Amino acid sequence: MDLNALLASFASAFSQEQRLISLEFGGGHIASEQLLPLSLDGEEGISRSYRYTLTCLSPDGNIELKTLLGQPARIGIQDADGDETIRCGVVSQAKLAGSDGGFAKYELTIEPPFALLRHRRTSRVFQDLSVPDIVKQIIGEHQAANPAFARVQTLGIQVKPAQPRSYTLQYRESDFDFIVRLIHEEGYAWRFLHLDDDGPQVELAIFDDAHSLPGSKLERVRFHRSDASEEEDGLTGWEAARQIVPGGTALASYDYKSVYALQSGDQSRIDQGQAGQSLQSSLRHYDAPGLYYAGDEEQLGQYAALRQQANDLQAKSFSGTGSVRGLLPGEWFRLDEHPAHDSDAPASREFVVTGQSFQARNNLPTDLAQHIGAEQDAAPFTTSIQAQRRGIPLTPAYAGTAHAKPTSQGAQTATVVGPAGEEVHTDEQGRVKVQFHWQRQEEHPTIGAGMDDKSSCWLRVAMPSAGAAWGHQFIPRIGQEVLVNFIEGDIDRPLITGVLYNGSHPPPDFSGAGALPANKTLSGIKSKEHQGGAYNELLFDDTPGEVRAKLSSELGKTQLNQGFLTHPRSNGKAQPRGEGFELRTDQHGAIRAAHGLLLSTEAQNGASGKQLAREHAQSQLQSAVALSQALAETATGQLADTMETGPDGIGEDNAKAGKKAKGHMQHQLDALAAWEAGSNTDKDGKTAKGQAGQQPQLVLSGPAGIASVTEQSQTLAAGANLNLVVQRDANHTTGRRWVHNVGKHISLFVAGIKDNTAMKLIAAKGKVQILAQSDAMEWTADKDVTITSCKDSITIAAKEEILLNVGGGAYIRLAGGNIEVHCPGTVSVKGAQHNLSGPDKMTVAHPAFPKNIPKQNIGLKVNHSFVEGDHAVPGMPFKLYADGAMIKQGVLDETGHLPVEHNVLTQKYTLELANGIKRHFNMVPSYAKPPHDELANGGINHGEQSDKLDQYQDFFGGKGEQA
Repeated sequence: MDLNALLASFASAFSQEQRLISLEFGGGHIASEQLLPLSLDGEEGISRSYRYTLTCLSPDGNIELKTLLGQPARIGIQDADGDETIRCGVVSQAKLAGSDGGFAKYELTIEPPFALLRHRRTSRVFQDLSVPDIVKQIIGEHQAANPAFARVQTLGIQVKPAQPRSYTLQYRESDFDFIVRLIHEEGYAWRFLHLDDDGPQVELAIFDDAHSLPGSKLERVRFHRSDASEEEDGLTGWEAARQIVPGGTALASYDYKSVYALQSGDQSRIDQGQAGQSLQSSLRHYDAPGLYYAGDEEQLGQYAALRQQANDLQAKSFSGTGSVRGLLPGEWFRLDEHPAHDSDAPASREFVVTGQSFQARNNLPTDLAQHIGAEQDAAPFTTSIQAQRRGIPLTPAYAGTAHAKPTSQGAQTATVVGPAGEEVHTDEQGRVKVQFHWQRQEEHPTIGAGMDDKSSCWLRVAMPSAGAAWGHQFIPRIGQEVLVNFIEGDIDRPLITGVLYNGSHPPPDFSGAGALPANKTLSGIKSKEHQGGAYNELLFDDTPGEVRAKLSSELGKTQLNQGFLTHPRSNGKAQPRGEGFELRTDQHGAIRAAHGLLLSTEAQNGASGKQLAREHAQSQLQSAVALSQALAETATGQLADTMETGPDGIGEDNAKAGKKAKGHMQHQLDALAAWEAGSNTDKDGKTAKGQAGQQPQLVLSGPAGIASVTEQSQTLAAGANLNLVVQRDANHTTGRRWVHNVGKHISLFVAGIKDNTAMKLIAAKGKVQILAQSDAMEWTADKDVTITSCKDSITIAAKEEILLNVGGGAYIRLAGGNIEVHCPGTVSVKGAQHNLSGPDKMTVAHPAFPKNIPKQNIGLKVNHSFVEGDHAVPGMPFKLYADGAMIKQGVLDETGHLPVEHNVLTQKYTLELANGIKRHFNMVPSYAKPPHDELANGGINHGEQSDKLDQYQDFFGGKGEQA
């Protein structure tokens, strides 16, 4: 046949309407009359994309292949009843398969636009979105940006409400793989609907209920033998298959918020027979898919059920072959006339097509078929299907498949982000947010790439230690570059494991000076003031021969410098400042030690001794106590006042007055010896003999001397005794006055040296005045008493009497205006003249002594008592006595605080209440027992309670004042 005849035959083929395969394009660029479908091979199924290979003939061997790409295509396959089953998609590949000069053969690959998303690979972040929402967003973005995609691809989702995922990462993954991974993980199945309303369209239908699938338009499919005489399409082959699968699935996931490992599982629901069931019973699939994989055990159980459903889907399946043309994946049919199922209930004969491979051949004119070498006797349509009984969950496999989540290829770095104006953005668990360097604004138009707190979810930060409210805390700050790892490689579980320096965040300049590499011997920690420029610092300087450590805060330049002290090191150099340690601040400072404090300059070479090594201090104190006790005994024997050096208290009459636990020198010595009792150097308290250990003493020890100086006042005060003991001289020098004010007694005793002056009181200028303002004065000497006025007179005056008496009985008494001169021997009166004229007298003015004793305002707390029922209540009448004399009476106010003008000589106050209660307030400097001191200082003293309570109106004779 010549070419013209073949072309006529070709035109005739396109003009015939009863062709098995038809082709139409929706773009209008290529006329379907230019391409004659020759054959169609297809692969399609549930939860997988379809791919159709269409072979066409054309009289035009010069069709540009690029004009075919992207064309919406509609393929029709004529059914046995004359109806048509359509399949749609876009041309993803076009190939010129050969040409003989008259005809050309073209191969077209047709796929859904969704499948072509495998060519779009990206990395991005999704936050607080459910899987359906993520799918809608991605498909919507492609529909908005790609008119060809929008024209053909649509989306339909029919699933139960889904929980949002806090953080989902697509990293170096195609949109197709990403979407398929997510929907498989959630147990969603998917299929395609082919539509031809306004042109070829494909709907991606996502579903989670197999019962919702529609029936096939065929409704029933006959099973019959293969015979050319059969007029109805049917299945000529039908097989059932079973296999062993895991008998159960168990999942575990750790939730760091609840600090609990969730556990859940599910069992197979497929009856595998007695032996199969027994074999399958111990075959369990256990997996820990990742941290906080589910919100609770119920949700984890749902995931376990989905995994087991996917396993069960493989346990039993059906397959068939034949010539039936109207079947599509995701639609169900009823199988009739099969001997194995014919007796089953109708519902048990309903099967869903889960997969199909088919081949279709167009019927061509004989001369055209012979010219191109087509098989004229080949069946026009053959198919092979896979099926499941209707209602069986069609959950796709996820774990262990190519659709499982990709693992991270290693650590990444990211930038810490947060709200504008903030420097530290964190939550109660110390987590931060980051933005990866690959997050692009164009893929995160609203959130996710704005370098703010919406760029990621909260990420945990690994620390060197982390416990229950203890551990390290160094929260990465906004702008810092951090190292991000992924737990078990899970790209949805990022974890910050480190912080990195970079061009905008260089290594610290310790002490604000110098930089690397010159300062390479420095190491440590330097912080930064929040929203400021100050810092805190822990510095280690390992420069050879100049090792030092520094702990500092910029507030007040507060520092603890240790070792080889220098000025801040710059360019590797530093000026020396000293050796040892320095504790300094421009602000206040305080040193507190509840069990005592030792400040000593005693040498302890090599730090080899104990913390409280104090031998020198103890030796000095022992010597001081010994000297004090020796001189005190001597002074007491010489009629001086007795000194309190030990536990024996001394009363006002210079006699012993009970025992004192504290307030004396021996207490200090014993407490110093027992200082370590109860500590790790004396756990058994063996040194605690005279005193308890760990008493809060302050001990200053300086073997080479102690200098205490100030330009202003210096106060040395003691609540009990002040002991000043020196082994040699005590030198008191004042530039102006030396004033001693004593409340009770002054006793000065000098042991002295024979024939030397033992005590001197010299005033180089001015007068010397000694007064006994309310009592007698006594001067006594073992030998001579010499009174000399070198330049003036001596006046002896007495208001009542002057008596001069010497051994032997002679005396002179001047009293009452009379002079008595008596002696048992001779009275010798000699003079150049004797004037014995009439009487005369001299009046002497005696000094007037002050009568007012200083007072101070104090308050007595009368609302404290250890006695049950002993309460001073507001409105209670009272009388107050000072050393037995009533000084005040009235009624207590609501505060329980009684103000008093205290005479410094008063020893004791007694408060007498109308209810018979007596309170005693002893105004003594200290008590024999230390607890009494503390209680007395707080206003709590012992009381006496009367058995007889007087009436308020009889309590006192006159009206009292309100206290």
